[in-house]
Amino acid sequence: MASIFKKLISKELGEKNYNKYFFVCQKSLQNKVFDGREIYNDIYEHLKNKDRITIRKMEERLNDNMFLAMRVCKTYFSSFLFFIGAVFYLLTKDIDPFITFLSIVLMSFCFIAKTYQFIVNKYCFIDAQIVLVYKTVLDRILLINEREQF
Repeated sequence: MASIFKKLISKELGEKNYNKYFFVCQKSLQNKVFDGREIYNDIYEHLKNKDRITIRKMEERLNDNMFLAMRVCKTYFSSFLFFIGAVFYLLTKDIDPFITFLSIVLMSFCFIAKTYQFIVNKYCFIDAQIVLVYKTVLDRILLINEREQF
């Protein structure tokens, strides 16, 4: 399962470009200074000839994905509380032990999947850096398009 940002960048700019940006960002962060100019220039060259409507749609998809990533992080604690409450509820009710065990195991698998999704999206620092550069490029292109209109 990939992070939400990785899926977005791979879809918008291609898997090959995402991998290139990932390794450039990783190399830059190993030097303890993030320099996104190379990524910025490449994304800008890739998008500069797109029309304003396409860029607006890309920006909307980016905003939707940023909201989705934040929602995954914010709803995790509620999911955790629900999981604990459901397990406690099953243990306190007089239900067949096999059914109780099976229910807890199934809920545990679901909670593990939710935890994995949370961790992947919470700690995708490199993907977040790429998305910030991508957002900057989109904003820049939209600003240039608006100036050309007037």
